[in-house]
This record gives sequence, C-alpha cells and structure tokens, in this order.
Amino acid sequence: MLTKLSQRLKGNLILPLARTFIARGIAALGGLLLLMVLGRLYGPVGVGVFALAQSVYLGAGILARYGMDNALMRYVGQDHASSAIKTYLRWAVTRSFGLSLLAAVMVFLLRNHFAAWFDAPMLAGVLPGIALTIPAFTVAFVLGGFMKGIRRPATACLLENGSISLIASVLVLVLHLLSSLGIANAGWAMALAAWLVLGLGAWHARRWFAQQSLQVAHKPTTRQEFAESSRAFFVMSLAQFMQQVLGILIAGWLLGSAELGLFRSAERSAFLITFILLVINAVLPPRFATLYRQGNLVGLNALARKGALLGVAMASPLLLVCLLVPHWVLGLFGPEFSEAANLLRIIAMAQLVNVATGSVGFLLNMTGHEKLMRNIALSCNALGLAMFFILIPLLGALGAAVALALVLVLQNLTALVFVWRKLGIWMLPIPNILKWMQIDRQEAL
Repeated sequence: MLTKLSQRLKGNLILPLARTFIARGIAALGGLLLLMVLGRLYGPVGVGVFALAQSVYLGAGILARYGMDNALMRYVGQDHASSAIKTYLRWAVTRSFGLSLLAAVMVFLLRNHFAAWFDAPMLAGVLPGIALTIPAFTVAFVLGGFMKGIRRPATACLLENGSISLIASVLVLVLHLLSSLGIANAGWAMALAAWLVLGLGAWHARRWFAQQSLQVAHKPTTRQEFAESSRAFFVMSLAQFMQQVLGILIAGWLLGSAELGLFRSAERSAFLITFILLVINAVLPPRFATLYRQGNLVGLNALARKGALLGVAMASPLLLVCLLVPHWVLGLFGPEFSEAANLLRIIAMAQLVNVATGSVGFLLNMTGHEKLMRNIALSCNALGLAMFFILIPLLGALGAAVALALVLVLQNLTALVFVWRKLGIWMLPIPNILKWMQIDRQEAL
C-alpha cells in the first residue's frame, strides 16, 4: 500500500509540486519585492498608502469573482476532459468581468472620498491606476482557478497577485525615473502589470483548449448548480475579505499610514512562511475532490497528511529566520522598518500554526463541507475584526499583529477539529490530541 502510494506521489505530484514551487516562488518574491521597492523609494508612509490601495483592488476582486474561481477549480477538477468545462469558464469570465468593471468605475469615482476617509491625501493619486487594475486582476484570478482545475497549478500561480506585483516592481522603478508622480506610480505600474498577466493567462487557456480532444459531458453541471456553488464559495471568501481587506482598512484608519506600513511589512514578511502551503494548496485541492468523489478516503487521508508534513519541513527554516533575525529581514525594506521586529515574530508564530495544520480549509471545501468551513472562517474573522478595534487603540501596530495572529490560530485549529470529526483525518505531525480527549469522529474512515 505504501509503495503504491509512494509511486503515485512520485508520478503524479512531484513534477506538479516542483513546477508550482518555482511559480509560487516567483509570485511570493514579487509581492515582497514590490513592498521593498516602495519602502526604499517612499518609506513606511508610501508602503502604508499602497497597502490601502492594494486592499481596495483585492477587495474588489474578491467581490467581483463571486467565488467563481473556486467553483471552476471544483467542477473542472472533477472531470477536466469534459467539453462542459468551456461552458463553465464562459459563465465565470463573463460575470466576473462585468462585476469587476462596475467596481472599477466606483473606485475611480470615489477616489477622493477614500483619501479623505483614511486621511491619506496621496491615496487619491494611486487609485486611478488601481481602478484600471481591477478588471484584469479579477479575470486573471478566475483563469487561475480554471488552470488549477485542469491540473496546471504552476500556471495558476503565475496568474495571481504575486506575479502582478513582481512585474509592477520593475515598472515602479522605471516610472520613478521617468516621472515625478511619487507613490501614484505604483497604481499605474499595477495596472500595466495586471493586463500583461491577464493576456498571458488568456494565451495559456487558448493554447490548452487547442491541444485537447474534450469528450461530451455525460452529466454536466447545470448553471444553477454552478451558481449555487459559486455563491457558497463567495460567502466563504468573505472571511478572506475580512482578513485581507477590512483588517487592513481598519488598521489604516486607526493607525495612520506610517504605522500601517510597518504592520504591512511584518505581515508580508511572515507570509513567506506559508509559501509552501500555497504551493500545496495550488496542487492538492482538485485531487482531494477527485479522491472524495471516488470514495477513496484512505488515499485522501494519506495525501492530506503528507502535504502537511511537507509544509512543516519546508517552512521551519523561514520561521527561524523571522524569529532570530527579524531586524535583518525588515531592514530589507529600509532602516525605518526594523521597528516592526516584534510584530514579525508574533505573526510568524501564527503562520507556523497555519502551515502545520495543512490544507484543512480545502479539505472541507472539496469534500462537500464548504458551508461548515465558511461558518468557521466568518466567525473567526469577525472576532478578529473586533480584536482590531480593541487592541489597536491599546497597543498600536503591535495590537494589529496580535489580532491577526489570533485569527490565524483560531481559524486553523477550529478547522483542524472538524476535519478530524467529519473526515477522520488528523493533520498535525504530533499524536492525535483530540483522540486522547475522546472527541469522536462523526464520519469514520
């Protein structure tokens, strides 16, 4: 059994993981490099202003996608040789583009109001470029969900935010030399980068379809079923919206641009610890859906646990760097950023919990328990937003780091419990504490 599983992992996973590792590495480097460039050019205030602008397009993208990227990954992943996947893709792209275009117009018209709300005058100059970014960013992300479904996780990673940021890093430097717009250059750089990445994604999708001989779907998913799944994933994505968008906006409102820049630099640096988890989550979820559909729960258990072990092994060196030499890590953004050393340590420890629990969220999502995961994520992140309001006035940027850490730990540990109870899978690389506490499985393997 173990030999067969090992051969299967080598044949079906090693190459996709390696490719995705490289692609995700490029993407992760891009996100961090952009903040480093902005930090060196414009200091903590510039990073803080861009963090607000970035939250605007991330939020608009989450709302406009309406969960369709995950619905594509699910239904395309179940049978990516079916001719019905063309229809699924058309549904998702058409709707997401229309919604994102509406969001872009609203952001452009409200740019001065955003600047006034956050007492950040420079934000008004960044948002026109951000508005132009939104449609391309949204549709590229939807194409990324499709690429994950057809077993092209590396390509999917290159269509997400990190690659856009990597290209934008170069463009910011070029625009800085050619113009005197200051931090507003970041908005225009993001727009150019996003449309370039979308063009790359469209080319990959067209090329893939040209190479396939798709079979007539036996029982294709109906539009209503697709819409219901998208809606469920959208509601679940509201937790991501709370954490990545509302959390940053609340922190920016309570802290001011400079302190927000320090918090954002620490948060993004600690995010590198989850790098390998992002790789795993780009490769494994479609396989989770397939194994569960086939009733192969033993294989599902083995695959999920190996993913978690791999994550811990590869994340540990990055964790040690963040804990032992945080001043050096943050110094890459500029000398002023070393003040965020304790913030980095706190968030890094929380990210270790995130990695150690593995793909618990995707395990629930891909096995018909998406509503449960949605409720876990929404409740934990709602608590996190409340903690932002409580802790930031008391502790400043340190309070923001503590609030974020609490959300990450609580959400992942809660999902860990329900993965055990619903699927009988224990993810942590330690003895099963829940079994010792006599917390029974509801659906045994």
